[in-house]
Amino acid sequence: MNHPVAFSILLFCLLISCTEEQKIYSDSDASKLINRELLKDVHIIYSDSAKIELRIVAPEMIRYTESSMEKEEFPKGLQAFIYDDQNQLVNTLASKYAIRVRSEGKTYLRDSVVFSSVNQEVLKTSELIWNESLGKISTDKFVRIIRKEELIQGYGFETDQHFRKGTIKAIDAIIPANKLYKEELP
Repeated sequence: MNHPVAFSILLFCLLISCTEEQKIYSDSDASKLINRELLKDVHIIYSDSAKIELRIVAPEMIRYTESSMEKEEFPKGLQAFIYDDQNQLVNTLASKYAIRVRSEGKTYLRDSVVFSSVNQEVLKTSELIWNESLGKISTDKFVRIIRKEELIQGYGFETDQHFRKGTIKAIDAIIPANKLYKEELP
């Protein structure tokens, strides 16, 4: 076989095998992305003084680029990993939908919101609102907190952004009696 022909065939095969399939958007899909950036397989790390504070992982993020509408939308949900000062994972937060509105300084997490701590405490609700400027997380929706031997539920919840101390407004709880009383019951 002629070397230039063999080289051309080999080069052609390599070029075909290296091409990545690109999604072709319809005109209506493309028009939905005007003034928006569509990002896939998102990994965002927030740090301070070389210490990771928060890591966000999402299958998709839409960033609105107009200055009057600066926000990031996570239409397929997100997972957030929260770290302490020693870069140890302390909490995780997940939802099926989220949107961060920069002008309000708030992030809205909706649909199957689950917060888990390393202490095996789990909070479940349909919506959480993180007010970044006040450092508060709250909801007026139904919440359920599951601990080792406790189930606490109610409507309305507020805590600091590190989930250290929280308040449920209308509470209904199942707590073992020995945790309620310091003395042993007969």
